[in-house]
Amino acid sequence: MEVERLQTIAFSSVSLDTIPPEFIRSEKEQPALTTCREQTPQVPTIDFSDPDEANLTRVVAEASREWGMFQIVNHGIPSEVITALQKAGKEFFELPQMEKEVYAKPADSKSIEGYGSKLQKEVEGKKGWVDHLFHCICPPSAINYHYWPKNPPSYRSQIPSLVYLPYAC
Repeated sequence: MEVERLQTIAFSSVSLDTIPPEFIRSEKEQPALTTCREQTPQVPTIDFSDPDEANLTRVVAEASREWGMFQIVNHGIPSEVITALQKAGKEFFELPQMEKEVYAKPADSKSIEGYGSKLQKEVEGKKGWVDHLFHCICPPSAINYHYWPKNPPSYRSQIPSLVYLPYAC
């Protein structure tokens, strides 16, 4: 059975000038100009340069519990590495569908690794628009290069730069 991928759905939606109804959220789920009526809330920012590990643990737990997300600053990942990783990922997702399928995880796989789509029913029976490519990178012995694209060539050369940063694993 062929897996339905987001890119295929999106391209067919453009050519048909319509979005499949299973992807259209109800009006109450669609964001307005702003969903904040008063002061705009600020996502918690966590400074990883804080030497107090107990405090870092506390603020991460608190932000996770109260917000479900947070922004990390002073994490030590050079901006050039982040930019190169973003570029490599963008280039992968711009590849033709058949080329990306080479790295697809099997439909019955329990692993998160590989290329895949998350099209399960979500809120009110609507589907999410998510194609992904996941890898295990830590510890380096867990890396399975079977799911690491050879194209674009920059992909395999950029991703390991994260693994070998001193704080990565």
